[in-house]
Amino acid sequence: MITRALCLAAIVAVSAVQAHAETAVEDADGNGSYSMDEMTAAFPELTEDQFVEIDTDASGDVSEEELAAAMESGVLAE
Repeated sequence: MITRALCLAAIVAVSAVQAHAETAVEDADGNGSYSMDEMTAAFPELTEDQFVEIDTDASGDVSEEELAAAMESGVLAE
């Protein structure tokens, strides 16, 4: 029972972080990911090195999942 409650709490926490991440950055071009320009509009202090660190698949854009992971890990401040 405790394990089930802990799993549910973890799912809710991750979902909340992802929901916040999705609203923190505007996908101006509507392509489903975030460019460096879109990211710096939301996070003016973001450096190119941080952007590369967040873009874990090296696609040149940050996906919603990558953004959520960066916010959860503290790479990006909320």
